Amino acid sequence: MRGFAIVVVAALLLAGELHCARTAPSPAEAETSATPSPPLPTETPQPEAPLQAPQPPRHATAPPPPRRRPHGSQHGRAPSPAVPRRQDPSPPPLPPPRPLAPPRPDPPSPPWQVVPPQEPALAAPPPPRVRANNYTVGCTTLLIFGDSTVDPGNNNRLRTTAKANFQPYGINFYGRRPTGRFSNGRLATDMLADKLGIQRTVPGFLDPTLKLGQLRKGVSFASAGSGYDDITASTLSALPFRRQLWHFWRYKLLIRALHGPRRAERLVNRATFVISAGTNDMLLNYIASNRSAGPIGMLRYENNLISRLGNYTQVMRMLGGRRFVFVGLPPIGCLPIARTLLGRGPDGCDSNLNQLAASFNSRLIQLSNFINYQPRLRSAYIDTYTIIRAATDNPQSYGLSEVSRGCCGSGMIEVGQTCRGRRTCPDPSKYLYWDAVHPTETTNQLITSLMLDSIAGFYS
Repeated sequence: MRGFAIVVVAALLLAGELHCARTAPSPAEAETSATPSPPLPTETPQPEAPLQAPQPPRHATAPPPPRRRPHGSQHGRAPSPAVPRRQDPSPPPLPPPRPLAPPRPDPPSPPWQVVPPQEPALAAPPPPRVRANNYTVGCTTLLIFGDSTVDPGNNNRLRTTAKANFQPYGINFYGRRPTGRFSNGRLATDMLADKLGIQRTVPGFLDPTLKLGQLRKGVSFASAGSGYDDITASTLSALPFRRQLWHFWRYKLLIRALHGPRRAERLVNRATFVISAGTNDMLLNYIASNRSAGPIGMLRYENNLISRLGNYTQVMRMLGGRRFVFVGLPPIGCLPIARTLLGRGPDGCDSNLNQLAASFNSRLIQLSNFINYQPRLRSAYIDTYTIIRAATDNPQSYGLSEVSRGCCGSGMIEVGQTCRGRRTCPDPSKYLYWDAVHPTETTNQLITSLMLDSIAGFYS
């Protein structure tokens, strides 16, 4: 019995050893199980990875994608750790960003849809606005220099006897009031501004009632009794030409303050500069010399005047002037005062003075042509000599009845102060001259028509 018990105990011990041998891992497996499985390389390592305890492969959680068993694994043995796919130790560099492809041009239109280049109807600019006076020039500013032929009343502010701010001057002006204009009505530059649609009249720069908004449309710097020679202006205490240029410089400063530098410069560049003088120079120098200077002396004086005018024009150009209108001298030998003081020729005029005026005009034409050859400059000459001479020789063709004397007083000597309060002719529109020197509004209309044609060529 005791032997049976020993046999049973031995059998049990043998069975337990066999069971333990069956379940216990082999030395290789134990070594493998004791060694933690290598972590899967990832692009961004997690900070928690070093803290994870190694797990035996049989209890480890398999990664999401199933792993294939390596070759040589035995059936019934614990699965070996999954072998990760081979990856680079460092993440591959990102590919460079693909540049944006340029926009593809539109495919060419079919031949039957191409608009011919000679018919740009849709791209053509709108037609220019037509003014009521049928003039479509681009002149919007008039800047005027000279003597009494274009002085709207600047001398009213000067200590001079060369004034016309009293009746009968201005009896045909707006409101029948004297303004300082040496005429019965408007000057040629007034009607020019009206025809161009700029303003009804051109104010004087020294006018105390001048508004800043009027500066953009233009002003007159002219002074009655002035000329190209400074001595001429000093004789009657008028503004010499260089002083008129100084006022123009002040005008430009005001324009810059009102509209800014760029707009002011563009306004002056597109302005029309009207220059009308020379009659006082010729008359005063010729009469003062008692006609003893002779042709050579007068020719030298004529060259001096043209040289001065060329210098004045250069100053205007430096200040922004680009378009110049030079008004020529009339036949000054046919002025009523010249007829009275210098005697009469066969036609009632002084031929020497007329020759001087024609010679001066020829030099003025040369100066105008020279300016036209300069880049970005334009110039025009207004031939007042021819049209006034034609009206003198054939007054009926111009609706005139009197061309040898003025409308104020006797019409032979009165001018300025000597015309104050004098009786006038009943119809000034039939007279070529208003006083012994200055034209009527009817004559100024003839000059205006010549100016319009010249200015239209500036902006065409």
